[in-house]
Amino acid sequence: MTGSSRPSRIALIALATTLAVAVSLALPRAAQAGALQTSPPSATASGATSPVDAARRAVASGHLDLAVRDLAAYVASHPADVDAARYLGDLYYRQADLAQAERVYRAILKVKPDDRETHNRLGGIYAAQDRIVDAIREFTASLPTSGAYDRLVELHMRLGDIKSFESQYLFLADTQPDDAIAQYNAGAVFHAERKYQQALIFLRRAMSLRPTECAILSEIGSTYQDVNDLTSARKYLDSCLHVQADYYPALVNIADVDIAYERFSLARTELERAHAVRPDGAEAMVDLGYLDDVSQHWRSAVSYYLQALGSDPLMREAYIDLGYDYDQHQLYALAEASFLKGISIAPNEGRLHYLLGVT
Repeated sequence: MTGSSRPSRIALIALATTLAVAVSLALPRAAQAGALQTSPPSATASGATSPVDAARRAVASGHLDLAVRDLAAYVASHPADVDAARYLGDLYYRQADLAQAERVYRAILKVKPDDRETHNRLGGIYAAQDRIVDAIREFTASLPTSGAYDRLVELHMRLGDIKSFESQYLFLADTQPDDAIAQYNAGAVFHAERKYQQALIFLRRAMSLRPTECAILSEIGSTYQDVNDLTSARKYLDSCLHVQADYYPALVNIADVDIAYERFSLARTELERAHAVRPDGAEAMVDLGYLDDVSQHWRSAVSYYLQALGSDPLMREAYIDLGYDYDQHQLYALAEASFLKGISIAPNEGRLHYLLGVT
């Protein structure tokens, strides 16, 4: 995929014993951060480089309502600032105000109808409301944004026409054997369906047509990660990064390989590089949070998970890891809210249901 749909090291949870007891891959953690700020900062505080930056700072310090108030006032007077409007929609989503979030996203699309990131966000709103057909339309318009193939596969499964959906891509790939994009799209769909061997067939075909295409090499590497062939995964991810050193999905995925080998220092370097390339990349932020959890800095980890959700409210791994940290520190109401929000956008995610039950 052109954007990493999820870290292959998905979240922190493994199932253990015949009773499937959830355990964390991170060691027990202690609070390391200083006292939380008690007085609300202005969302236009000195030092903020933009209204979005100011809003992010307010959210990070626990003042979501203030961030929404100030950013809404800014967006009302600057309707052409798409980035600010999109972040405002994300904040409404986090407040569970889906109607306001939808209104903001639809206003963006009137100004910029081809904005894929906004189509992706609007698809998430409709999915949370079980408006499956509308969600499919928006996620299709968002292709190839991060996670769109995964979400389309999940929605078509809920709709009951996954075979028809798959067949469309398979037909195009089979009837256009010299079209690398058709081969890649079929491979990405099979990957999202977790049909890894079929995915590799089409992705290798795509690579034979475009051997130096970083998106294809990265997707192959990600698929090998999912079958736990880390040697092959690294080979293809390295090939991608040799062609395009700052290719965000490959940087995240190769960091996940290093996390699997417990080379945490190297993984952090790669993730910080990915974060610099795409500061709003939710996948890198989730993995940086995981590394902070491993280092027993849970408050910093929580901050990364919240930032990830501010960037991508559909990032289920962030809800899992965030809720898990809250649960481990006896913040049960926050843990419950995190798991419930995650379930609203990923109702078939078993880990969220299990952890909600535990909480």
